[in-house]
Amino acid sequence: MTRPVVIVGGGLAGLGLGLALRRNAVPVTIHEAGRYPRHRVCGEFITSLDRHTREVLGLDKHLLGARTARNVSWCEDGKPDITHRLPHPALCLSRHALDAAMAEEFVALGGELQTNSRAVLREEAGVVHAGGRQPDPKSVWTGVKQHYRNLPLRNDLEVHFGQGGYMGLARIDPQTVNVCALLRRNMVDLTKAFPEIARQSGFCSLAQRLAEAEPVEESFCAVAGLNYSAGACRDNALRIGDQQCLVPPFTGHGMTIALQSAATALPHVLAWARGEIEWSKARAKASNAQRRRFGFRLRVAQAAHPLLLDPRPRSVARGLHRFGVLPVRLLYRMMH
Repeated sequence: MTRPVVIVGGGLAGLGLGLALRRNAVPVTIHEAGRYPRHRVCGEFITSLDRHTREVLGLDKHLLGARTARNVSWCEDGKPDITHRLPHPALCLSRHALDAAMAEEFVALGGELQTNSRAVLREEAGVVHAGGRQPDPKSVWTGVKQHYRNLPLRNDLEVHFGQGGYMGLARIDPQTVNVCALLRRNMVDLTKAFPEIARQSGFCSLAQRLAEAEPVEESFCAVAGLNYSAGACRDNALRIGDQQCLVPPFTGHGMTIALQSAATALPHVLAWARGEIEWSKARAKASNAQRRRFGFRLRVAQAAHPLLLDPRPRSVARGLHRFGVLPVRLLYRMMH
């Protein structure tokens, strides 16, 4: 008899694992604190997603409508842009639509989806934690996201630096641009409109562009307590996605790691469900596999993050780019 699996969290990691388990006839229940469709603070583009992950999670049908981004500009008021081609094209798409489509397929495959459910399940056998990042009340970072229409872009992707963090822009459909920001908490007044939030954080030219565009009001969302230097939890729970590791958003790798994390844990959870190994072994194998797969790139990204936020290293990078010696491909390879 196949053992049932409970997944706490219905984001990309939880839904991806749930879909893959259902395709292998494993009984699965997903507890999601919200409901679908819903907006989440997310850059809404995927970079370097490998073929194996796409196949085992059955993602191709959900990625068909994604827009392809090949070039990125790194921007700062009063400074020349750093523009380059991505080593691998990125896929830009709405999380609002993607999460809902994956949830619908999960239910169609016979999975049990419980929305508006905050399950409190700890280290029990068969419980996988995929409920997003671990909030840190001491963190200085706040994430903010909103969609805009009629917002022209200077490139496929834009990353803007201000006094209080950075903002990323990606076109997710012909009419809509996702604007997602990582900002210092003490510089953000969430009662203000997004253009004013951008202005307060030092993004003056971008704030003007946002003020001239059309906001999608229901898409505005924010999240606090983001800590990009913390390591994974060292308890006896099996964690995937942001529960296992939170990558700095400038890498554009958050959605990719969430999906890859589900694919990495899948064979070990599946072996437990089939009665081939005990839960303690499945948990240890899944956790170790994720650390091996993501550990190096996380350490590189965590080391680069404070440098990226400092105007002096950015000036050095701009000089290297001017002379054509900025090692873009090497940096991407180390973090992807």
